[in-house]
Amino acid sequence: MKNKLIKSFGFVFGENLQLSRRRKNIASSAEIEKAESWSESHKPKLNQGPLPSPWRLVPVYFIFSAFLVFLLARAFDLQVIQGDIFLGQAQGNYARLEANHAPRGVVFDRSGVILAQNKPGFRLFAEPKVIPSDKKKDILGSLAETLEVQESELSKKLNQASGDQVTLSNQITSDQALEIETKSDNWPGVGLEVNPIRYYPYKNTISHVVGYTTEADKSDLARRGLEPPYVLGDKVGRAGVESFFEDTLRGTNGYTLTTVAASGEKTGEIFRSPAKAGKNITLSVDIKLQEFIYKLLEKKIRSIGAKAASAVAMDPSTGEILALVSIPSFNNNLFSRRLTSERYEQLISNPNKLLLNRAVAAAYPPGSTFKMVTAAAGLETGTITAQTKIKDPGFITLGGRVFTNWLWTDQGRTEGSINVVRAIARSTDTFFYSIGQMMGEGNIQKYAKIFGLGSTTGAQLPEEIAGLVPTEEWKLATKGEPWYPGETLNISIGQGDLLTTPLQISIVTGVFANGGKLVVPTLLKTNQAKVQKSNFLSKKTIDVVREGLYQDTIGDGNVGWLFGDFKIKTAGKTGTAEAGEKGPHAWYTAYAPHPEAKIVVTVMIEHAGHGSEEAAPLVKEIFDWWFSHKN
Repeated sequence: MKNKLIKSFGFVFGENLQLSRRRKNIASSAEIEKAESWSESHKPKLNQGPLPSPWRLVPVYFIFSAFLVFLLARAFDLQVIQGDIFLGQAQGNYARLEANHAPRGVVFDRSGVILAQNKPGFRLFAEPKVIPSDKKKDILGSLAETLEVQESELSKKLNQASGDQVTLSNQITSDQALEIETKSDNWPGVGLEVNPIRYYPYKNTISHVVGYTTEADKSDLARRGLEPPYVLGDKVGRAGVESFFEDTLRGTNGYTLTTVAASGEKTGEIFRSPAKAGKNITLSVDIKLQEFIYKLLEKKIRSIGAKAASAVAMDPSTGEILALVSIPSFNNNLFSRRLTSERYEQLISNPNKLLLNRAVAAAYPPGSTFKMVTAAAGLETGTITAQTKIKDPGFITLGGRVFTNWLWTDQGRTEGSINVVRAIARSTDTFFYSIGQMMGEGNIQKYAKIFGLGSTTGAQLPEEIAGLVPTEEWKLATKGEPWYPGETLNISIGQGDLLTTPLQISIVTGVFANGGKLVVPTLLKTNQAKVQKSNFLSKKTIDVVREGLYQDTIGDGNVGWLFGDFKIKTAGKTGTAEAGEKGPHAWYTAYAPHPEAKIVVTVMIEHAGHGSEEAAPLVKEIFDWWFSHKN
């Protein structure tokens, strides 16, 4: 009991308890000496005189019996006759434990700009078992008027309460809080807590990265082994870094224990402990770059009638994510306000999937951007060398199907005999069909996984998915079909069932940008790269692929027309990924400057057309902005 008191209320009460016990048990030196010398000789001798007459004890028996009857009558009066009165008085006075909710830590961008912070706020709650039934309707009516909501809405919350408390509103303004305080004496069972409101200054621009918070639900409150546990009214991160760094950001609540009279008036404070704010975190994101890319993509998809796009900017040497954009987006401040079930349903059922982080939680066929992996696999397995030339006939026929090169499809022309550097620069499908056939799907799948595809990258975003590197085992298990030779041709150019995220393609590009290291991307500002693996490609392979990516941006390379006169040397790979009747996804991934890369940028626009025409110009504008503002 003493330990429980000390733990709950501090050492003051515990020490008093201990001292009081000591006072009762400490004996004097005389008593100790007497106890030690005690013997039969010290026993008092009983008086052996004549016993008194029993009649002399009758008055004593009478007095004792009368006193006993009096006590029994008094007990009956207090417990039975007046019991309801005293019970009502006892129930009218109770102790209320109110949480002093801890402010969450602040989220900063890499330059110290605030991305998520706290604003003053209050939580209004009710204790359904305490509210007098005869006053319930009046209290709810008055509350509804103050909060400017329907009385039925408050009544529904009270009726659905599963615990001792229920939140009526966590969006109380300062003016409302003052009004509630003045009326609180007339609202028994209703209380007000200080509860900070989460605020996101940049809203839609970075909501998929930062995430949002909502009030702790039943599953949060029931979690076992969590220290400290959640209490009603706590805010919990639900997406983005708010969710991933929940343990860092959440802080520790303080508590106030007060006595409350039947009228609702606080009659005294028993105990108070201060709240401890959560820790701050600094992200690797540059909010100015994030804003620029967001507006650029938003303008682009509006102009071409596309529905969605995403982009990733990353430092290839450290893995720091400088920007991560997903459009369409949502205002994460909505979750900090009173979000009705109808409004939430509109958000999650929107056909444009506003809450989906397309940069990490949506997977697409990568198209020709995957040719970096196929080329590396061909060189590493010895299937080809830098000097190997393969003739482009314009198409390949296999099993009755015709697999064409884009140049043949568009213009009826062929590339002639070309090596791997030229094949990368011109994105020649038939070249990669041929080396895919020569080395087999197993080697393509092996190197795709070596580059980290088919697995999450390790970025601090709980929504991230792994994508898919299809295999025969996977196809048998999911489709009940064997692997067909034509599928080897498809995955060699990034088509078929192969699925990747924009962040994964950025990591692949980063391997060639940084000279051969597969880094783990991070959303935290750091100077130290976390390298997942290195030396898994020979320097010769890296140099050959890098040269192909550079040749893509000059001369008659696929985007030579766009980057040929650009003031900064760049290297990149286009991708036009077939995606059904809505049209192909447009990809472009690149690094700059070449050869000493400082930044990797990947842009993907859903169902937009050719990557060289739609995505590559955006990457050029991003490079231009970045080097203009950072040099």
